[in-house]
Amino acid sequence: MTNTQNKLSFILYALIFSAITITFNISRLAYAEQNSKNNAEDNFIESYNCLKKNDKECAQIAAARIPNQSAYSKLLNGILASLDGDFDTTFRELLPLQSNKSLNLQATVSLHTSLAIAYENQSDSLRALEQRVLLDTLLVHVKPSNQEDINTNQHQIWEIISVLSKANLTEMRGNSSDTTIQGWIDLALAAKYQDNGESNDLAIERWRKAYQDHPAKDGIAAQLFPMTSVKSEIRKAKLKGTVALLLPFSNPELYPISDAIERGFSAAKTIANDSTDVKIYSSEGNEDSALKLYQQALIENVSYVVGPLTAIESYSISKVENKTTTLFLNEALSKPINPKTFAYGLSVLDEIKQIIKTAKNSGMQNVLVIASNDDLNNQISRDFRDYWLATGGQIIVIDADEHDLKSRINESASDMIFLATSAEKARLIRADLPINIPTFGLSEIYSGMPINSDDLPLKGIRFVDIPWLIDRNNPNFAAYKEAAAELPPGEMQRWFALGADAYEILINLDKIHSNGTTIEGLSGRIEINSAGEISRALANASFSSDGIIPEPSQ
Repeated sequence: MTNTQNKLSFILYALIFSAITITFNISRLAYAEQNSKNNAEDNFIESYNCLKKNDKECAQIAAARIPNQSAYSKLLNGILASLDGDFDTTFRELLPLQSNKSLNLQATVSLHTSLAIAYENQSDSLRALEQRVLLDTLLVHVKPSNQEDINTNQHQIWEIISVLSKANLTEMRGNSSDTTIQGWIDLALAAKYQDNGESNDLAIERWRKAYQDHPAKDGIAAQLFPMTSVKSEIRKAKLKGTVALLLPFSNPELYPISDAIERGFSAAKTIANDSTDVKIYSSEGNEDSALKLYQQALIENVSYVVGPLTAIESYSISKVENKTTTLFLNEALSKPINPKTFAYGLSVLDEIKQIIKTAKNSGMQNVLVIASNDDLNNQISRDFRDYWLATGGQIIVIDADEHDLKSRINESASDMIFLATSAEKARLIRADLPINIPTFGLSEIYSGMPINSDDLPLKGIRFVDIPWLIDRNNPNFAAYKEAAAELPPGEMQRWFALGADAYEILINLDKIHSNGTTIEGLSGRIEINSAGEISRALANASFSSDGIIPEPSQ
């Protein structure tokens, strides 16, 4: 063999030996790393089992055998700190571990359990609820399955939310986009549902229909609220006789509104299992047509009349003597003359009064009104001014199209801004409005779409609208969604809500208690006093970068 061949052989052997050595070292390191991980897991399990037996010393000995840099060491430090009431350390050690994928299932369960306990002790109900809901998902995958742990966790969830007020629950719901969390909150709201002392069975049943796949449905909801027959309660809510819907179907401009109202009324009647006959009387939207059809309905012995829709029609029939219950779908007549006649509509004045109430409850005195120069918004501006001045506040009104609007706003020294403008105008002038001054608007600035990229400029503006549009996931509304699905968002949905609530009002007019009655309606929280006067409160909301956010009533 030549020298050259000897050298090549030597190099080849050296490379082979080096490769074997590297492979061996890599295998040894991998084995050591895996062994270290296994030891960390084993020691964690040993320590955690000691904690379950309330043997803290045993737990600390096992924990000491885990390397400090291990996620399991940090996890045990956080758990032990939680037991000592040191929740700052608990959060510091455990919050970063939520994204750690190396922890086994048992460790992940203990992580979220400890964080839930820490948040509960900090009275952070939403964060505690988030951790418990995560736990509920994890516990299902623990083998062998431990139903007792699942039940215990769901009872902890219920303890968190059941003690909260309706206002707090509503606020919490608006701060979470998680549908499972919303379902838990809606269950708590349904449990608090009351209608003049009547059972909440109907609200719970509506929750079950809205959340058929929710983990609480066959869990704690089944334990706390056993299935009962709510049909008997629904059957009580039936009308007696024929209903006449006196609506301007014969007016092309008002036909879509009439159709939406009729759909809402029919939906409510269907949901109530009410087979009462409904007859349509198609008016033309004028005095003569309404009066003629109303008299025809009386001759045909209808038991109820719903309508007419417009103010001019209502005036034409307001003085007709009859004993038929009539519900005007407008508030042109603040107090109808006939004791059998009532009025309820989508009044802008309701919205104005609620905005003023909210502002006054917040201590606001000086308001700047920015109004578009059109008939509707000029009237809104005048009405707002009259009601605001009646409270003793100060007011300045400027045109939304005014030159150098930003300077005029800065000169006003106001502590709130009220927009009497369309949504389009509000979007255009939003950049001129100071972010630090609370700004309010009416339902006209909301398209009815919870997430609408066109509304991004409106971020921070607060407004009022009907609950049906603000809280579409409300379990009490779930049964109406199919009937309203074909209607466009916004205005037609508001008329649909009016039709649905017209049915509920008729039902309640037959059973007004001496102290009145309350209806949690699609168009508002409706109050009927003992004199038959009807009013409503709307839902509050604000625009954000993630869509609209419901706000608690004030």
